[in-house]
Amino acid sequence: MKRLSVRAVLPLSFGLFLPWAMTIASMAAESPVGHTFLQEHCIHCHDGGNPEGGLNLEALTLEPSDTVNLARWAKVFDRIAAGEMPPEDEARPETEAVAEFTRITSDALLTAWKDRYAKHGRVGGRRLNPVEYENTMRDLLAAPWLELKEMLPPDPESHGFDNIAAAQEISYVQLARYLEAAEVAIDGAMRLRPTPKPTKVRTWFSEEGRYLGKDWKDRYGNVDNRPEWNWFWQQPNNAQSPRRIRNSSQRVPGWYRFRIRCRATLWDHGNLLPPEKGQVAWVNTAANRILAKFDVPEDEDGGIVEFTAWQREGDLLEFHYATADDRMVSHRTKNKKDPEVARKAHEDFMKTYRGHGIAVDWFEIEGPFADESCSGKPANQPWPSESYRQLFGDLPMRPWTEATGFHPPQPLNLPDLTANKRGLRETFQLPPDMMMVVSEQPKEDAERLLRSFMKRAYRRVPEESEVQRCLAFAVEAIDDKACFQDAMRLAYKAVLCSPDFLYLQEQPGKLEGHALASRLSHMLWRSKPDSKLISSADSGELLTDAGLQKQFDRMLADPKSKRFISDFTGQWLDLRKVHDTSPDRYLFPEYFSDNLVVDSAVAETEATFATMLDENLPAKTIVDADFVMINERLAELYGIDGLKGNAIRRVKLPANSPYGGLLTQCSVMKVTANGLTTSPVLRGVWVMDRILGTPPSPPPPGAGSIEPDTRGATTVRELLAMHSQSETCATCHKSIDPPGFALESFDVMGKWRDHYRSLGKGKKLDLVVALRNVKYRQGLPVDSSGITEDGHEFDDIHEFRKILVAQDEQLARNLTERFLTFATGASVSFADRDVVESILEETSRDRYPIRTLLQRVILSKTFRSK
Repeated sequence: MKRLSVRAVLPLSFGLFLPWAMTIASMAAESPVGHTFLQEHCIHCHDGGNPEGGLNLEALTLEPSDTVNLARWAKVFDRIAAGEMPPEDEARPETEAVAEFTRITSDALLTAWKDRYAKHGRVGGRRLNPVEYENTMRDLLAAPWLELKEMLPPDPESHGFDNIAAAQEISYVQLARYLEAAEVAIDGAMRLRPTPKPTKVRTWFSEEGRYLGKDWKDRYGNVDNRPEWNWFWQQPNNAQSPRRIRNSSQRVPGWYRFRIRCRATLWDHGNLLPPEKGQVAWVNTAANRILAKFDVPEDEDGGIVEFTAWQREGDLLEFHYATADDRMVSHRTKNKKDPEVARKAHEDFMKTYRGHGIAVDWFEIEGPFADESCSGKPANQPWPSESYRQLFGDLPMRPWTEATGFHPPQPLNLPDLTANKRGLRETFQLPPDMMMVVSEQPKEDAERLLRSFMKRAYRRVPEESEVQRCLAFAVEAIDDKACFQDAMRLAYKAVLCSPDFLYLQEQPGKLEGHALASRLSHMLWRSKPDSKLISSADSGELLTDAGLQKQFDRMLADPKSKRFISDFTGQWLDLRKVHDTSPDRYLFPEYFSDNLVVDSAVAETEATFATMLDENLPAKTIVDADFVMINERLAELYGIDGLKGNAIRRVKLPANSPYGGLLTQCSVMKVTANGLTTSPVLRGVWVMDRILGTPPSPPPPGAGSIEPDTRGATTVRELLAMHSQSETCATCHKSIDPPGFALESFDVMGKWRDHYRSLGKGKKLDLVVALRNVKYRQGLPVDSSGITEDGHEFDDIHEFRKILVAQDEQLARNLTERFLTFATGASVSFADRDVVESILEETSRDRYPIRTLLQRVILSKTFRSK
């Protein structure tokens, strides 16, 4: 349903309908039943007895202080203004009567919302959510390695996003978690250690006995006789056998340079040939934190892959062969306890085997280094680190001794990402030569450092009373002979747990410069403003259209805008749920444990949306584009030839391709699956909500669910036909099912299909996946045709896409409303509709360019006001 703009129904003058000049607000003391329109056309279905849809108009009064009540009245307005109510089988009201009622309703709603905005502002007090908190701490402390968001309770989702002020809460438990996160952040940023002295250690995979076979000592004698390469032909098939890397580095927190000698090849019945497909590997920690993803070199002598990454205290490292499946290359050795017999069976099998593999020679770790560049000689590291200087400026550090007269330094807190589950965190003591920050004038230095820190943390100049309140914690500790860093930890924690840091401070009306800077930075960077943005606020330039436009362009071009791309698409398109379900292993064995395709799918969607913004593509690109942003794995999935490597890149599509735009991407197809196979209901609801912005009503109680028939006896279309026999279900499924049917030609991961798969009836297939005969059969043919609720017929995704393209104004309306909601932390109310319609009107000539829509949102009065 197209949402009507307020502009379309508001009268030019209230005097145009004086006979009806009574607002709903004036009737609230009694009941809106008294209105002739409601009495004649609505009450008989929506009375207090058994109201249809649960809407009792007899009891519905206008309550300006209740946003839920106002939203309910807005829904009444929409249904009547669009002609959906009264329903077609009821007597149709006169056009004049509808116009009069909608004018009265819109006037009352606008009055209620504008009064509310004037008193309280449009957005309530909004707290930094976990993502914003982590990014802000990283930027505030110059510590990009900090991982804090998992320590914090997640915020509830409202109107599609988790940064909505009205849905946020603050409790003792949440405050305690923020305090713990602040402690971890400060302690990690201090890096209170002596100057790092990087060391270089190299380990050979073939030193790991389990990779050479149980009898490796009998065959090789010692590791000096080991083979050059250690080969992998499969992915471990359970979590108990990861490929661990012997981490013999210093294993203290810091930046490290990693180097790996490896090669990719094709094993062809005993011959090593160049690979036919690119092979990809990952290095990650045992906690599933990915350090690097890379293409494996294909030269006969292999190659050396190099990258830098942050290593935490005592990280366990693993090597993941991302393009391998869990095929049982060594299945013939199973249950053969004699090592020699097992090895002989494996060698015999490999004579008949053909498949890709990779080999690893050695793994080298050098570090820790002072900064991310991992440059500089071991004896000449730039120390203290930048994160230390954010806290202590140019103050030196030296080892603590009893002779200093200070208490021993307090232990530092380790990040524990399981804190939400256990409520506990471990601490580690400082090195034996415990370091301390040295200040000759501790109270003066404390005040100087604190003022600077508070200005950056509060995103404004702090008031004197605020400074003194936080400074008091440090002064008391200094008087008690605490080490300077321990005294400052108390003051800094007080700052980071203050509402002035945790909340975006805004006053009703037009935002002042620093508040506007915070709103803009938390939109585009999901973090605090930088110095250039603060300077623009200080000078007043940011309050001008030109100044705001300049900062918008600068910030969107900055690499930190990737945070916005990831967070916005992750919530708008449900990409955060991409790992929530897995396809049925027997129906879709090719996707089992394929983390690479899932990872690539999310990267494709983010890269596509980034391209839409960068090139200012029209809104129709959301559903129809002549390009895809893919790598080799996705090209294989989409049936596109000629691509090599793991890097995401732009590929032009042929004219008849079913792909293009966000609608048919692998990530979308996966998040709209039901955990086993495809679901036209889930996909239909997703399209209506996320793409068109017209979500269907929730199913009524007792509606039941539709379980897929994996036996192949019936199609989902047939099951839905039976499910929709009742009038209640049929009404909703008329709008839900057609978009879902149009997408039925795509399987759970977005691969094109002509037939369903079944585990019962159907044609038996002679196919092998991962050295196993498939268990599924060719099921019934896919039917992707349908008729939309407004009568448009389509045969397949190509024709359905044309129907969506024709609705590009609604595509743009939905995206603009989502931009506005995400940018401000408040949903689009009845009073905000004119802003949205104005933006659409301004951009219609150019077919609603996506970057321009975002730009107009940020330049709007709504964005620049509380």
